[in-house]
Amino acid sequence: MLPTHLLPDIPLTHSSDLTTLIDHRRVQTLEKYELSILETLVPGDQVAQSFSDLVLTNMLRGKKVMHLLDQQAFHYLPGNTMVVPPNLKMMIDFPEASDENPTQCVALAIDRLQIIDTVNYLNEFYPKTEDSWSFSFTNYHFYNNEEITALIYKLVRIGFDNSQNKDILADFAVKELLLRLMQLQSLHAIESNVAVLATSNRFAYTLSYIRENIAEKLSIEDLSAQAYMSKPNFFRSFKQEFGLSPMDYIIKERMRVAKRCLRNPTLSITDICFKAGFNNPAYFTRMFRQLEGMTPTEYRTLALA
Repeated sequence: MLPTHLLPDIPLTHSSDLTTLIDHRRVQTLEKYELSILETLVPGDQVAQSFSDLVLTNMLRGKKVMHLLDQQAFHYLPGNTMVVPPNLKMMIDFPEASDENPTQCVALAIDRLQIIDTVNYLNEFYPKTEDSWSFSFTNYHFYNNEEITALIYKLVRIGFDNSQNKDILADFAVKELLLRLMQLQSLHAIESNVAVLATSNRFAYTLSYIRENIAEKLSIEDLSAQAYMSKPNFFRSFKQEFGLSPMDYIIKERMRVAKRCLRNPTLSITDICFKAGFNNPAYFTRMFRQLEGMTPTEYRTLALA
């Protein structure tokens, strides 16, 4: 969960200023970017929406149900982020919207040339080990990531501030945001094709090795040896590629295994702890609460409800 002090306190539009009760839009125009706050105060179904530019959206409050392409509908909740390609048609439900429980969503439009300039800058001055920096413009992506959310909230605060430096601050924040998104896209692309890429990409091989040995003790020394890299170079390159350290990724993968196992009622919490590679049930519970906001038992109750 994002710490509450990072959440932006954006007041709702006064009723006398509303032009519509569904997706009322307030726009803050910066030098290179456009920041919009979208608000809905009444229930609605199958409301069509699309953007002409690539847009990052993040829920601030309330709930939407998103229908995209042939994907199964999903709930869009506060802290969730979407990368929306240009002209992607979305159908949106607002099942709970009301005066007392409105939806509020931020949408950041970024010109394609700004993204290309950032990619070119990174490739020139901070080249990656395995391949080049790139940004996917064609597929929508859905993330629940603290760093991405915090950066979008930072941009909201900058956009609604009266600082004379707001355009400079926004430019730096968007560049960092694009970097984080490219790292997440790289991780997603490799994870989705890890078996195919494991023979040609050393990081894909590393992720495959972690998955296959998740219940074992894993160390940086072991992983760097598997990648045929020195320990410092492996650590630096892995973090540059994916935006998180190897040990952070191992914990992430262990949590994924644990959550999958928790959906099996025949496995005890202790069994799941060791299956996921944690060597102490108390530490497992503490880490699960820290990362998921609830205990393994509470997660199991919700998953099996």
